[in-house]
Amino acid sequence: MKQLLVDNAYGYCEAVCREASTTFFSSFSALQYDKRRAVHAVYALCRWVDDIVDGDEEPSILETNSLREATDARQHIISEIHDGKEPTLPDDEHRRRLMALVDIRIKIKKAKEHEITSSDHPIFIALQDVFGRFPIKIHDFETVLEGMEDDLYPVQNKTWDELRSYCYKVASAVGLILIEIYGYEDRAAQLHAVDLGIQMQLINVLRDINEDMERGRVYLPLDILASHGISIEDLQRPNVAKSPSWKGFIIEYVEMIKRHRESANHLFGYLDARARVQPQIMSDAYQSILNEIVRRSGDVFSQPVRLSLWRKILLGARLNMRKVKARLFTS
Repeated sequence: MKQLLVDNAYGYCEAVCREASTTFFSSFSALQYDKRRAVHAVYALCRWVDDIVDGDEEPSILETNSLREATDARQHIISEIHDGKEPTLPDDEHRRRLMALVDIRIKIKKAKEHEITSSDHPIFIALQDVFGRFPIKIHDFETVLEGMEDDLYPVQNKTWDELRSYCYKVASAVGLILIEIYGYEDRAAQLHAVDLGIQMQLINVLRDINEDMERGRVYLPLDILASHGISIEDLQRPNVAKSPSWKGFIIEYVEMIKRHRESANHLFGYLDARARVQPQIMSDAYQSILNEIVRRSGDVFSQPVRLSLWRKILLGARLNMRKVKARLFTS
């Protein structure tokens, strides 16, 4: 495939990343050129899929001749996804979003097999090049998509293990993809990347509880909530955050995050100075969100949890300091 086409595809992915998050986009700049472009491609795909599932982007079907020929494969995937579950959306809308995810799944496989053409979406053109440069497992991409597909059906986790399983799909699997781009020598890095993903997604779940409930999703472990005397109905009451029951649950929830963070922090030592900047900044950003939740005594209901301008400035300063150190270590 002509290099100009590949370069333009990477440029598209970079634009998606820049628009989505200024802080994270800046953290990518510490990476070497090829690694940075590869991370842009992975991030752009995840952003695209997430927007389709949440209804923030029109889930246009990626129908091409190659996909029409893969009808049996699509139907097999769809039947496995359904598996007796009832969708949360009206049938037509559910099918549109599900078909888009299935088609993306098929296209990723074609990218891995180097069967993407110039007429395909820029993200797949970039990913095809990424697969040729880094030892990424397609299974990890499929795991991410499986987690996104789960969100098209009623979500009610009961236990910590069920919640961690969801976190693994939508976050840890992304981390396993990224560390293949960063590069590492000790396989223990994989275990710590899994915990970093769980740590960050646990914080996401807590931060976004109102938005998720509006979409019919309750990620918090219901059995653990019940052990603190909290029901799903209680989560919709405006004064729940002031109750001793919720405060007790928050203490247990934060302790669970800390356990995973303790392991996650070991990941950075397995990465070189430039590669570790990006996951460190992500971890710092999510820890700042958690600190804000704790400062509010667990009140994630009354108003959205956002980082203050001052905290963003501190994150930016920390990012610049780490980038300088990375250049010193690698110069």
